[in-house]
Amino acid sequence: MIRLIHFSDIHLTVRPLGWSWRDCFNKRVFGWLNVHMLGRGRRFAQAPRIVQRLRDEILARQPEGVIFSGDASHFGFAAEISEAAAELGLQAGAGLPPGVAVPGNHDYYVGPAATSGAFERFFAVWQQGVRLENRPYPFAVRLGPLWLIAVQAAHPHVAVWDASGRIGNSQLQDVQRLCRQLEGGTRVVVCHYPLLAEDRQPEPWHRRLRDWAAACQTVCHCGIALWLHGHRHRWYWLAADQNLPCPTIGAGSATQSGRAGYLEYTFYETHLSVLRRVYDPDTDRYRDAEHFQLALPTAVTPSV
Repeated sequence: MIRLIHFSDIHLTVRPLGWSWRDCFNKRVFGWLNVHMLGRGRRFAQAPRIVQRLRDEILARQPEGVIFSGDASHFGFAAEISEAAAELGLQAGAGLPPGVAVPGNHDYYVGPAATSGAFERFFAVWQQGVRLENRPYPFAVRLGPLWLIAVQAAHPHVAVWDASGRIGNSQLQDVQRLCRQLEGGTRVVVCHYPLLAEDRQPEPWHRRLRDWAAACQTVCHCGIALWLHGHRHRWYWLAADQNLPCPTIGAGSATQSGRAGYLEYTFYETHLSVLRRVYDPDTDRYRDAEHFQLALPTAVTPSV
């Protein structure tokens, strides 16, 4: 048995952000308008306080591991990502368990955010694992009987409406190569993007994982037992069927007003037990909400 906590999409911001003149000509301007003029900021007004309570929850519940599936920031500024890591307590000696963190589309909001390495630098504690050569992604972390495989799909876009992602053929091939090197165990992918939305259809074109079909093939080839993600702010899960090769679980947003919460997983030999805990602003505490169980294979031998 092993317990993990999974949270996502905390969307913290700070002042000052560190604007440059170049930011006046990219999508950060429109993102700022969305946050400060069109209501998005109100939905995340309590995010700093909730993240502090989330950190307290992790320390109190003492899971064996933590999963963060991206979107630490609003605009991908290094100052935001640094603040998110600090609020979570990722400084050396903070007492947090080992974990896996992958960036979201907001962490790679524009080209400089993606190339700066800010997410990988500030979340380095949760980016330690088995890699191919010196490539940052994918990487795999062993926690008990599990292999958590971090897959990176976020990319900057020029179009303000484009929040889509792509893993890419090269990384999908690397996932297969990496899986061939891993010892036996249950393999779980951690990615910011879902394979399918709640209706079992791909997300709209401007938000979807563009190569979701190729990713499903890789899931089959590698014997992936579970796909964990964020991106969609309402939590949900999907059982495997003829169009979905493994179960998927989306953590939802950990800090959005009315939806704030996280998932606690308990992996047993034959099944996964999932508990959702939600943040109650009236008591400034978390409480149990939904609970369900999901059958999972206990060991995986990939076919690649």
